[in-house]
Amino acid sequence: MGTWNTSITGNDTAKDLYIEYTAAFYKFDVEEALQRIDNYIRSEMFDESDEEEWCNYIYSLADFMWKKGILTDSVRNKALEMIDSGFGLALWQEAGQKTLDSRKKKLAEFKEKLLSPQLPKKKIKPNVHTERIFDDGDIIAVQLQTVGKPYTEQKSKPISEEDFHNFDGKYVLMQLVNCYASWTSSIVPEVKDYWACFRLFDGIYDTVPNDVDLLSLKDALIHQGQRISSIFTCESNMFYFKRRNYKVICNRKDLLSGLDTNSNNSIFWGINKPWSNPDSQIVAAMGTQIIIGEFSGTTEQVEHICRYVNRYGRFDYSLSREENEARYITEEKIIAEKINKVISSGGKLYSISFGREIGIVTVHNGHIDNLYIEGKYQRNGFGTRLLEYVLSIAGKQTYIDVPVLNKELLHICDKLGLVKTKQTEHTVRMVRP
Repeated sequence: MGTWNTSITGNDTAKDLYIEYTAAFYKFDVEEALQRIDNYIRSEMFDESDEEEWCNYIYSLADFMWKKGILTDSVRNKALEMIDSGFGLALWQEAGQKTLDSRKKKLAEFKEKLLSPQLPKKKIKPNVHTERIFDDGDIIAVQLQTVGKPYTEQKSKPISEEDFHNFDGKYVLMQLVNCYASWTSSIVPEVKDYWACFRLFDGIYDTVPNDVDLLSLKDALIHQGQRISSIFTCESNMFYFKRRNYKVICNRKDLLSGLDTNSNNSIFWGINKPWSNPDSQIVAAMGTQIIIGEFSGTTEQVEHICRYVNRYGRFDYSLSREENEARYITEEKIIAEKINKVISSGGKLYSISFGREIGIVTVHNGHIDNLYIEGKYQRNGFGTRLLEYVLSIAGKQTYIDVPVLNKELLHICDKLGLVKTKQTEHTVRMVRP
């Protein structure tokens, strides 16, 4: 058990039991809830012989019931008896006189509270999502609500605030993959915290699309972590879907067959902050495809990519901010000179985009160089895709010199079937076999 302070609820046991109390009193009347709680504590956790934990139990139970306006005389009297008898104080005495005095003061304050009129009776409901929503395979139309919200995904997919707000009232399609319980009450197993797992389809519709060709639907691509996927989790709560004028189009559970549901994406309908909102995340996922080809952008775009690659996770805390900035500028000048030298010599610059350009690579006379993928995308396979593309068009004599310390790039080369031919102190040459 962890104890943080001398208060009644300043311990792990009280914290863990509070949500169990909520489940029990939500599901049963007071007397049955008390009986179930006590049976669980005695059979699964501890009894009066563990004085410290028994205090945490009885005191937290009395505190919870007083706050909810349901404190019974038996629970109150039991807590008061323990306080008056000094039950459990020997353990606090071991921590020193100062800690013991603090605990006694907290108990005196708690006793005063228990003897005062308790708060009016309150409705008790667990702060979890207790119901499953929709059926697995249901395809649901959900309304976008963008007016009055900022567009928060400019770095992922730039669009104007006006264009974002023009999506207000339009619809997107998603399919319920499943609902799963992230928490189950130990005392009342039927009380669970459900979360919904959805698949987001690509496309925005002016009205509810009742006649859409379901077999032609493409997956939207959500990027939040190390995996790009159409799958996301959200609150299993009909409240949010009712607010968005949802409509169940049909059930096509067959479309879930073979679907890879491994994803860490989350879209929280209940969060609308200046830095994040669900509508921005959904809009950013629409029409965003991975495109690879010869770069046709501007010098400024190349410099932007190189700057974000070079600075990602490389702040040296032994240097001042000004010294770090000077180091970055020097490095980025060298990077720009290398790229310009390749281009001026007749080499090609290729890019990979995901809503916008996020990576580049140069190829000249079979030499692949200057492979840069922005930091937040480096573990999503974009480097592998871009390198695989240039290998497919650059000819059999293609090679890349990889820094010995760049384990990630060496791993990518191995995956693509490149082999080592020679190695210096600093680089390994990887070539096509």
